[in-house]
Amino acid sequence: MKKIAIVGAGPTGIYTLFSLLQQQTPLSISIFEQADEAGVGMPYSDEENSKMMLANIASIEIPPIYCTYLEWLQKQEASHLQRYGVKKETLHDRQFLPRILLGEYFRDQFLRLVDQARKQKFAVAVMNHARLPIWQITNAGVMLATNQDLPSETFDLAVIATGHVWPDEEEATRTYFPSRGQA
Repeated sequence: MKKIAIVGAGPTGIYTLFSLLQQQTPLSISIFEQADEAGVGMPYSDEENSKMMLANIASIEIPPIYCTYLEWLQKQEASHLQRYGVKKETLHDRQFLPRILLGEYFRDQFLRLVDQARKQKFAVAVMNHARLPIWQITNAGVMLATNQDLPSETFDLAVIATGHVWPDEEEATRTYFPSRGQA
């Protein structure tokens, strides 16, 4: 079974997993995420954003996995959406909504993909809090070593989807990002 590593479980990692599941041959997929919850994505996490920060992408622009972002929003409780200042009855596919809600959508789609992968007999491992300080391309493949008590492992292919690189901590706050990468 081919071994694939996905480093970073935000949107790029999620759509990579989605594409790999279109294959009929099961794969061994290891997903490494440095955050608490794989699937959210740093630009959409509640650790990095406040409720009032809007995503710069609307439902119409997001390729659906199991459902569109709008369909997912319409399935949420009105009280949950209201916490973000969103009225369920006014939702539409061109609306710019809080980043944290988009992160919840991506997390939901990710969890469903992991379940689907396992049903399709893919071997899937998800490692949260996983930093990969060591990675090296060798003749045998891509060798990765985590910050956890796991041995280094060699993969046939690694998708590096680590997202944004940020300046030092003292320059950033919960509501100000001194980088153009997350407008």
